[in-house]
Amino acid sequence: MKRNQGQFLLSEMWPLADKIAEYLRQHEEIDRVETAGEIRRRSIIVEMIDIVAASAAPENAVESALGMPGIESVLYRSVTGFTAILTAGIKLNFQAVKPEQFALALHNATGSEAFINQLNRYAARSGISVPEQPKDEYEIYSALSIQYIEPELREGLGEIENAHLRKLPNLVNEQDIRGALHVHTSYSDGSASISDMASAAQKRSWGYIGIADHSRSAYYAGGLKLRAVAAQRQAIDKFNAENNEIKILAGIESDILPDGSLDYPDDILAQFDFVIASVHSAFRIGEEKMTRRFEKAAENKYVTMLGHPTGRMLLKRPEYAVDIAAVIKAAANTGTLIEINANPRRLDLDWQWCRDAKAQGVMLAINPDAHAPGELDYVRYGTAVARKGGLAAADILNTRSTEELIKIIAQKRGK
Repeated sequence: MKRNQGQFLLSEMWPLADKIAEYLRQHEEIDRVETAGEIRRRSIIVEMIDIVAASAAPENAVESALGMPGIESVLYRSVTGFTAILTAGIKLNFQAVKPEQFALALHNATGSEAFINQLNRYAARSGISVPEQPKDEYEIYSALSIQYIEPELREGLGEIENAHLRKLPNLVNEQDIRGALHVHTSYSDGSASISDMASAAQKRSWGYIGIADHSRSAYYAGGLKLRAVAAQRQAIDKFNAENNEIKILAGIESDILPDGSLDYPDDILAQFDFVIASVHSAFRIGEEKMTRRFEKAAENKYVTMLGHPTGRMLLKRPEYAVDIAAVIKAAANTGTLIEINANPRRLDLDWQWCRDAKAQGVMLAINPDAHAPGELDYVRYGTAVARKGGLAAADILNTRSTEELIKIIAQKRGK
């Protein structure tokens, strides 16, 4: 608790920031409101909510913001802003500027500090002044003659140089997602039936959904014994025979045992449409053994992808000792995918490793790891990780059509 004090999950603070912004938009004296800072950059851990507002009378906007519910105490106040502690426990930094100053204020408040400093140095070296009153952020980058840099990428990690070379990717959007794998049902530890999960996916206009309940080693999560595997497959086949609007893929989340083998034999794994191989036990076997554990799993031709490869639970459990660079290399060498587990407490593979995976040609899948219909919405957070990791739609498995996806996941098996 001491180590994580003052830190919050993106999934908790992003919706809260949206509610604050929506509340402030109701005030007549406020022309525009946007979230900035860590939340706009989609940092996975957030320490402050930053809000920027445009108003012809900034001092009035400050008064309106100070009157909103949820403020516990005010730490600092000026004519154009304040910093407060919210009852949710997080700091809120509010800034109000004139409308003509809004775009630059939003850009600078989005940061990061390293990025803003690097951009200013780039402008100085180029002999170009950053516009003081741009009509929008695009005008800032246009004036610098570089590619627009999306907020998620603004971390000072080489994105300015890539923008200068026009090498920034067209980042994936949530609208690009056409289905999702890694979905649990009441056959294991999920709370809904196969048809309920498929119906929820259909309401999102998805074309497919991949059921991946826990395997038999995960007895604590109702892992499927062989009889249950057969029964579930029959239920999925029956659903597919009776429904044309969405396709259910029959998969499994199979445990990787400490020696790198999976907890079903190959003749059983071969019967699934796809296999997600994950570690759920024996976390403390050491980096070398854990790394080899993943490498051996990737070498299995029936393993479609590696699940949540670091095992972390944000603000709760650190990642286990594993050489992720070596795991990514193994995935690249074997044609194995890696998931971006979109559960808000996992967000694993981390965004900083997504770039390495892309560079080595590893395709990733944004997996909700959903245990209930509403948790399919977790793809929002997985997409944020993918964008922050510089991934385009082409880098993500589940931006593909049903036919394309089936073809891709069959390639490793040689089909």
